Parts: sequence; structure tokens; C-alpha cells
Amino acid sequence: MNCLIRIWYFLIVFLVACPNTVFPQNRLQASLPSPDHIVVLILENHGYPEIIGTANAPHINALAKDTFSALFTQSFAIEHPSQPNYLDLFAGCNQGVTDDAIPSGTPYTTDNLGRELLDAAKTFVTYSEDLPNVGYNGASSNSYARKHNPAVNWMGTGANQIPLTTNQPFSAFPLQFSTLPDVCFVIPNLNDDMHDGSINTGDNWMFANLNNYIEWAKTHNSLFILTFDEDDNTAGNQVATIFTGATVKSGKYSETINHYSILRTIEDIYGLPYACNASTSSPITDCWNVTASVTANPTETSEKVFSLYPNPSNGEFIVRIEPSKIGTLKNLQVFTVSGEKVFEKNIEKTAIQSIALEHMGQGSYIVRVSDGTIQWTEKMIVQ
Repeated sequence: MNCLIRIWYFLIVFLVACPNTVFPQNRLQASLPSPDHIVVLILENHGYPEIIGTANAPHINALAKDTFSALFTQSFAIEHPSQPNYLDLFAGCNQGVTDDAIPSGTPYTTDNLGRELLDAAKTFVTYSEDLPNVGYNGASSNSYARKHNPAVNWMGTGANQIPLTTNQPFSAFPLQFSTLPDVCFVIPNLNDDMHDGSINTGDNWMFANLNNYIEWAKTHNSLFILTFDEDDNTAGNQVATIFTGATVKSGKYSETINHYSILRTIEDIYGLPYACNASTSSPITDCWNVTASVTANPTETSEKVFSLYPNPSNGEFIVRIEPSKIGTLKNLQVFTVSGEKVFEKNIEKTAIQSIALEHMGQGSYIVRVSDGTIQWTEKMIVQ
């Protein structure tokens, strides 16, 4: 009996200390969105006061004030110089790297965001300006700098490594944004990331190359993240970070965040494991327009009892229900991803319902069917 008590004691202690080891689903996700795409732009070497509120970065400042944007006023890089911060953002720690030289011991086999996404049947790509070819592993080419491309240090076929095809030139960035990877990093060259070029040059590059995606993300359940690798080498290391997208609640947010916080947020959004220091960081949860009516509900089940087609649609679609799995009276509702209900109808126990929604804007929607006790949801895309 004493032996059994000891076993239970150590099991309880283990679960409290390491809850995600046994139950990785035990994580704070209820207040996070489920974006279709996340684009992360990383700029260089300028502190928050040099960017926010200055005339040198009009596009970034306009973005910070956008009604779909959250500006984080207490956002910090981890260290100096550049390369360790990129590694922190991608893998939760700097892998022992403290300079900008090509790291020794690569390709690494440690945890990283790219491998986590691929293992979860998601997609990841880095798009680097001036990268000469797919999978390039050299130190530089024209104004491309390997030190600013963290994922390249995991390219390989071994444990926790990622394919060479995840390392793409920026010229391959899709013009059809619906074909973007689930998550991608965008790395401008040294002239356009504010490292060698001016603040204004980087600001204009962002607007010229990514503003179309930013505008698209506002209506297509997607997210744009702008951050900086580090400030201009001060001890404070405060940088500008902005989230923009369909489910972002606009405003200024004063909680302290850093590169680990951003990584942890992306990992929690997609239900991924945690890489290194992301495991002890907190996700960013207060800047989202996500409502309980569309997110997790204690009576919701993952059992599939209905399907939608065509999907994507133009706003007219068919709901096919499995009558044997649901009660007689059903309620059908359609929500935007931010929680606004745009349609509701009570339907009888019939296998097929034709729904025509007029004036549906392009984007992602949540369709929910309930029998009064249990509810089921499916995602629908309107093009």
C-alpha cells in the first residue's frame, strides 16, 4: 500500500510540473484565433522610439493605428547581436550562438517552429530577398545575409530538421495569398530590412511588397506580424511589434512580450509542442476578437455529422446532414471568424439543406449545427 501511495504521489508531482508532456492539449487556447495564414516580417536594428511616432516610418505608424492592428508598447528582443534573436524567435533559444558567424554544428536537431508545423501536417516557408536559389546554404549573396534566416540552420533530413524546399527566395512569395503556407517568415535583404538601408527604405519596402497581403488578411482570417530582431544595441532592447488581421482587436497593449512570447503564441494557435524557452513563456491572449460562441464549447464534439459543398463556395452551398447522428430539430448558424452571426435557421430532420447567403464577403466562416444539446462546427470559405 505504501508503495502504491508513493507511485501516485510522484505521478501527481510529475503532472503538475510537466502537464504538456502527457497531455499536450492542456494549454491556453480558448482565447486564441485560428488563422488560415500567418506572415511574420522581421526588420532590423531599430528601437521602438526610432519607429513608432516618427516621420521616418509613415506606413508602419499607419499600420499601428489601423482598426485591425494591435501595437505592443512593451515588446523586447532577447539579446545582441542579430543572429541569436532570430534563433530565439524560431526555436525558443539561441542554440549557444552569440555572434553573426555561420554557426557550428548545423544542421541542428533541436525543436523548432518549422518542424513542429510540418509534424502537425501544417506548412512552413521562409521567403528571403536576394536568396539565389531554393535551399541555398551560403553565408551571403548580393544583399542576402544567412544570419537573418534562422530556419536555414535546420535544413536536412535528420531529427527535427526541415526540407531544403522551406528555404525560398522572396520572388516565390505567392501572389495568390490563399496558397501561402500556414506560417511563413519574410526576410528582406540588408538594404531593405533597415540594417544597411534607412528606416524609410524599410518602411517603403514593407508597404510595396506586403501591403496587399496585409489588406487581404483583414478579410480572410489571416494574420500579419511585424517585429524587429533587436534595437540599435542598447541595454533596453525595446522593439516595435504589431499584429494585424481579421481577428485582431485594435489598440495599444502594454504587457511585456518578447520573441519567446511571439513563438509561444504561434505554437498555441496551432496546438504545437513548445520549443525551448517558449515552454515557460505566456501566449499573447488579450488582443483577439474571438468569442466563445465560435470557439471551444463544453458541449461541442469533434464527431463529424454534417458536411458542406461546394467548399469554397460563392455564398450558396449545400449542408448535408447525417440524420442518424442528430436529433429531429436542428439549428443552423453561420458566424464570421470574429464571432458575428450572419445567418440562422431552424431546420427539420432532413439530409440536405440548400443555403443561399446574399452579400457574403470573401473570407472564412464558421457553420454551426446544433440539436439543442450538442453542437458541431465546420469551416467554410467564400471566394
